[in-house]
Amino acid sequence: MHFDVMEERRDRWGWSLRDAYGQEIAHSPMPYPSQVQASAAALAFSQLVADAGKQMRRP
Repeated sequence: MHFDVMEERRDRWGWSLRDAYGQEIAHSPMPYPSQVQASAAALAFSQLVADAGKQMRRP
């Protein structure tokens, strides 16, 4: 999996999480005014997902 950070419109940036086949798994819920902010939001999302994975319990 990987994140793509892209300019959706002029001065409107977003991120997309894609699987190994390029299929979109998740995307930013809102636009960001800069590439740096969209990248920071993608990083924060990835950390939330990693933390959630650590909290999962096996049956």
